[in-house]
Amino acid sequence: MAIPAQQPVAGDSALRLHTRSGEIQVSGDTLYLPHPDATPVQLAPGPLALMRALMKAQGAVLSREHLLAVLPHCGSEHALEMWVSRLRQALPDPSMVKTVVKRGYRLVV
Repeated sequence: MAIPAQQPVAGDSALRLHTRSGEIQVSGDTLYLPHPDATPVQLAPGPLALMRALMKAQGAVLSREHLLAVLPHCGSEHALEMWVSRLRQALPDPSMVKTVVKRGYRLVV
């Protein structure tokens, strides 16, 4: 039986992260940013899962290996790079997701 789109799925509860510029929140598939004129951003499942992982890390660097382990539907480093690219494209400020050379990715908080 399919789950209606409005009903949250297990693990899709609201996630909040306090940053220097305000609170970032993910609720369902929507990202809410602290900027006064920022509109809510609806994310595809892959970039959404990546954003949740980065938010849970609270600014710490997550290695590609770690991300591939915690994102089961992301089967390769190429797919992970695509998810990072799509997440950056969806954000009003793409520099929120930083590449840390030879280490991985982190959310700028």
